Amino acid sequence: MTRRLKPILPGVLLIIVSACAAPVTEQDRSGFITDYSSLERVADNAYRYTGPKVKDYSSFIIDGPAMLFQNESADGSREFSDAELEELVTYFRDRLTKALTQDHGYAVVTDAGPGVATIRIGITALDATIGALNVTIYTKVTGAGLGGAAMEGEMVDSITNEQLAAAVQWGGGSRVLRAGLTRLGDAKLQINRWTSNLRGRIDEAHRQAPEPQESK
Repeated sequence: MTRRLKPILPGVLLIIVSACAAPVTEQDRSGFITDYSSLERVADNAYRYTGPKVKDYSSFIIDGPAMLFQNESADGSREFSDAELEELVTYFRDRLTKALTQDHGYAVVTDAGPGVATIRIGITALDATIGALNVTIYTKVTGAGLGGAAMEGEMVDSITNEQLAAAVQWGGGSRVLRAGLTRLGDAKLQINRWTSNLRGRIDEAHRQAPEPQESK
């Protein structure tokens, strides 16, 4: 037997919207990445640094993501279960691996060495998608029910730990893209954006590398 969801009345929606439409904002620096001093603000929700040596790396170790946010409320309850956090870790690693390796791009490896960089990732905030609020025209317009996430990350040389690139980013779900009914839906949309952006930055660094000179 199929059960239909009862429509939410507009009056009730106004109450829900005021209680739930709190977007993910910029977080305090967690101390996770080794150096914040080179970061420059490049968007309303992002600081980034891409150093000149990124072009010298074509293989990457994925470290994390680490969960750096407070997952326990004052009453001792947990916002996200261990299963949900494990799901998010797996999703992030899978999406980053795909972004790096697709179209015969770069290698994802497990051993340090010359030309190998480690990508370190930390999630500094995580807001759940409220699926029931994320499917109606009223709430999609206002943003109620949207979840999101914030992160810090850096690329370091796998041997020396020299910082090669870094980013601090945050954001919520989309009023256009559908995150579905899962609590992690909008966080996953953010992960998709972040991993795609990282691949683009690495590609750009390689495109700017000078062509090798032919020996005469």
